[in-house]
Amino acid sequence: MLAALGIFELDLLSNNPDKAAQLRTLGLTVTQHVPTGVFTTAHNVRYLRTKAVHTQHTLPLTELTAG
Repeated sequence: MLAALGIFELDLLSNNPDKAAQLRTLGLTVTQHVPTGVFTTAHNVRYLRTKAVHTQHTLPLTELTAG
């Protein structure tokens, strides 16, 4: 879809380090990879911690405390 729109270079806002690699594999140039903010609640902290630990998402683990 990005190629159809004429986009071959982009800045990526994502906490997923694998996403940049996937885009590069598709022939896109990722000029900048910027992590996004995270809103942590008692309801999503386990989910966010799992993303950080198991898929190396760039999330501030110090802020991910259950409570």
